[in-house]
Amino acid sequence: MKKALFVLAHGSQAKEADVILEAIVEKVRARQVDFCCVGYGSLQISKPSFEEGIEALINSGAKEIVIVPMFIFIGNHVKFDIPELLQALKEKHPEVSFIMGEPIGADDRLVDIILSRGIAANY
Repeated sequence: MKKALFVLAHGSQAKEADVILEAIVEKVRARQVDFCCVGYGSLQISKPSFEEGIEALINSGAKEIVIVPMFIFIGNHVKFDIPELLQALKEKHPEVSFIMGEPIGADDRLVDIILSRGIAANY
């Protein structure tokens, strides 16, 4: 079964946010070994949208899609919006298995990044 990874971002009006998301996804693609392909999309504003990104993976033959929300906080998007959109996708594509990963949250690796940026700012 072709298993794909999908990186879900919030989306932004700032074009720089799209460039950063694409760069992150390229780094994920370069390091991953468990998925046939890696796609991405955004909940709001940015393209591709959540639905467009998922459709692209399905069109490439993915039968199982693991969705990882690139969110730190578990707010309304994670609690309500994403599950609603995911339910609509499940109904539209019953032949595809969708698995929701945990959002980024309070991952210890973020602490390392924050400390690194703080130290770098002092020089």
